[in-house]
Amino acid sequence: MEILMETIQTQARQNQSVVMCNDVIKGAAPYHHAIIAGSSMDFASGIGKHHIMTLIQGTAVFTVEGKDYRFNERVIFIPGLEQKMVIKAETDVQLMEILLEMTADDYEDLKSFNAEFPYIQLYSTSKQYTDRAKTQKTINRIMVEQRHVPRFAMGSVESYGPDYVKPHGHPLLDQFFFSFPENHMTVLIENERIHMPGNTLLYIPLGSDHGVDVQEGEVMHYTWIDFMVDREKATALLDKGHVPTGLMRSFNGEDKNRKP
Repeated sequence: MEILMETIQTQARQNQSVVMCNDVIKGAAPYHHAIIAGSSMDFASGIGKHHIMTLIQGTAVFTVEGKDYRFNERVIFIPGLEQKMVIKAETDVQLMEILLEMTADDYEDLKSFNAEFPYIQLYSTSKQYTDRAKTQKTINRIMVEQRHVPRFAMGSVESYGPDYVKPHGHPLLDQFFFSFPENHMTVLIENERIHMPGNTLLYIPLGSDHGVDVQEGEVMHYTWIDFMVDREKATALLDKGHVPTGLMRSFNGEDKNRKP
């Protein structure tokens, strides 16, 4: 599979939904949504698909089953399969969505997870972890753990240059990277160097060696979005590879080494 990358242009002064890198990972459609201040966007329910939403920028109210949830910071929000969702923008808003199709086996897994929806995870309080591919400087977060949405996990990597992520591969996980607007880094895939600016979705070909290089004065801040090829083995891999730190670090000089 070839490397695919798409960058979103955000100058539009109207609501827009753009599908990105479509038909790359079976059953997963990534979207970038822009909602201008004072307007809203509806998301249907009951179609056998999970709406996995990440609020990237702006202040928004998510309404599910008549209840409002207001956020003015980055957050991951996933309504239940039968829950209609409306998102109203108080300021101009950008969102990244993964529309993930459910399979028959997924419904059985979902029952065993006993997951509650809507799922809400503030980015700032996401569990932090370490792994062997990252340096101790890097802050890694788990935004959606591997036992909430079937065959799916999502997290982030944050640092500033100079820093790096060691080249590594994972044949059990199909993967996208999505970069936050402030991101400016170089991704290495099988020795090919690819500049990745902000608001960009990048497909990492299954099983390929990939890493990241961020130079002095640059920012590394992206989400990894994992789709499990073998759920049982991939879940065990993530359990073993992501070691919780028990800390809540940040790069703004506050809350370093605070317990969550």
